[in-house]
Amino acid sequence: MAKPKIAVVGTGGTIASRYDAKLGGHVSAASASDLVAAVPALADVADVTVVEHSNINSALMDTATAFALRDTLRKVLADPAVQGAVVTHGTATLEETAYLMDLTLGGDKPVVFTGAQRNADESDADGPRNLLYAAMIAATPAAAGRGVLVSLGSEIHAARDVTKINPEVVTCFGARDLGPVGAVSKGGVAFFARPEGRLHLEVDHIKNNVHLIRMAQGASDLFFRACIAGKVDGIVVEGTGGGNVNRPFYDGVCAAIDAGIPVVAGVRLPSGAPHFGKGYAGSFQSLLAKGAIASGFLGGLKARLLLMVALAKTRNRDELQKLFNTAGGLV
Repeated sequence: MAKPKIAVVGTGGTIASRYDAKLGGHVSAASASDLVAAVPALADVADVTVVEHSNINSALMDTATAFALRDTLRKVLADPAVQGAVVTHGTATLEETAYLMDLTLGGDKPVVFTGAQRNADESDADGPRNLLYAAMIAATPAAAGRGVLVSLGSEIHAARDVTKINPEVVTCFGARDLGPVGAVSKGGVAFFARPEGRLHLEVDHIKNNVHLIRMAQGASDLFFRACIAGKVDGIVVEGTGGGNVNRPFYDGVCAAIDAGIPVVAGVRLPSGAPHFGKGYAGSFQSLLAKGAIASGFLGGLKARLLLMVALAKTRNRDELQKLFNTAGGLV
């Protein structure tokens, strides 16, 4: 039988990093072709084609380069012979690029993001095995129709829920609320669940000027005043507990909404969703009464991405809330 054909699309990251003596540290240097060449076992899994999208450490990934990956992947996946794609990416912002692709790419062909915690020139680098396992997932027919997936350290996560939880260990990603949707090993690929809350929004651009503001005890409204003065496109607020904020933050949210800026209200916690309960000015329900949009089970990073994409289609508060209801798991 003919082997499935998959594309490996490189964007850089630790998986591609080598030591640079002049800079005194590791930088993204290896090409996607280099990464594939370092894993001969890939040839047993699939017929691999390589595409170079970018080669930067992911802390340097800007929105334009990330969104352009959507078009790169569409060109690659338009080939009927290509069954799926693997994207190699730095882990620092991998969860953001993966969710941006989940929102905007469309189609049923599997796309699997992977990366590494150890640099490419280290003797115990984890990148080669992660790349091999990601290719196995992309080559598996059962991966189709599950949206963008993320796989490191033998776990498979949904792009909507995945988040980086540790800067050191090889199992560096976890799920915010739902847990892994599958696992991969030398023995093969297994899926446990199908991702919920998926959205596809067809857009030709996204609104980059959307800001995430996290509530801290005693914080002032400084960031809100700066956003209003800067005429930003949108704001996502991470509140305490069930989504509550202090009075300066409440006043800042009110001022932003009065200025016509959409504001999404969520929580700063590693899991869970904002909820009603408190009644004072600054409570989650007071923010919604003012006109804020509830994030549901989306964390701040993912809520910001959804708002960036959604604002390219609408600024209507009710329409935005419907989109967040779907993605955030609210029914």
